[in-house]
Amino acid sequence: MEYFLIDNGSLRPGSVLQMRKIAQELSQSSGHRVRPFGLMHSHKIDPNRLDGEPGVSMQEFLSSPQADTIDEIRALPFFLGPSLAITDWLPENLQLWKDKQAETRKFRILKPLYQPGDDRLVRAISELCHRAVIRAGFTLPYVALVDHGTPLPEVNQVRENVGSEMEKMISSVVSGFSTCAMERRPDPQYDFNDPLLENLLSRWVADGAREIVVSQFFLLPGRHAGPDGDLAEICKPFEKNGVRIERSENLGGHSLIKDILLERIRTDLQSDEKL
Repeated sequence: MEYFLIDNGSLRPGSVLQMRKIAQELSQSSGHRVRPFGLMHSHKIDPNRLDGEPGVSMQEFLSSPQADTIDEIRALPFFLGPSLAITDWLPENLQLWKDKQAETRKFRILKPLYQPGDDRLVRAISELCHRAVIRAGFTLPYVALVDHGTPLPEVNQVRENVGSEMEKMISSVVSGFSTCAMERRPDPQYDFNDPLLENLLSRWVADGAREIVVSQFFLLPGRHAGPDGDLAEICKPFEKNGVRIERSENLGGHSLIKDILLERIRTDLQSDEKL
C-alpha cells in the first residue's frame, strides 16, 4: 500500500525537505511507501534548492500522466485540523480524478492530526515550549501559543482546545499564557481568532513582560514559521526594544507527530483487514 503525505504546500525549500524526511521515516516505520506532496506550490521550487529532486504537489500530480498510472490514492493529511484544503479542495479534486475511471479508481482521506481525547499534540507542543524556555534561560516567561488564523471556527477550536490543555500542563513554569493568531480577516465574525500576536505582545510588554516564548502551532518552517518568516518579523520590533523572545521549534519534527501519523496508517490497514 502507498500513502500520500499531504501538507498545504510551500515555496520554501525547508518545508519540502522536512516533509521528505518525515515521509521517509514513516516509510521505514510502517513498511509502506509514503510519498510527500504539497497541496499546491511545492512543484514550483527550483530543484537545485531541493538537492536536485523536484518538489511535487497534488495540484500538478492530478493533472499529470503519472496520475493515470495508479488506481488508488490514500491521503494522509499533514494538517492540524479540518482545514478547507482537506475537507473541500482535496476531496473535490480527487473525485474529479476518480471520475475519469470511476469503475477502477478509488481514494480515501484519513483524519487530520488533532482528534478529541488524544493528548499527543498537547504533549508535543508543551515539550517544545519547555525546550525553548531552557534554551533561552528564561525564568517564568509569558507563553503565546500562535497559529496562522482561520476563517473556520472548527479549525480555531483545535487551537483553543490544545491551548487550554497546554496551559494546564505548563502553568507552574510560566507567568502568563494566551492563545493568539498571526493574522485574521477584519470582519467581526472572525473575532474568535483574537488576540493577534502583535497586540498580545504589546499588552504583555506594557505590563512589564521581558521574557516571552512564542510557541509556534505550525508543523513546518514555511513563510510564516520559518527562520525569517512572518512570525519572526512580528517579533523583531519588540526584540529591538530589549524584550527577549524565543520561538519554539515547529511541531512537524516531533516524535509524537510521527506516532500519530504512523497510527493513522496502521488503523487504515486494519480497516482493510476487516472488509
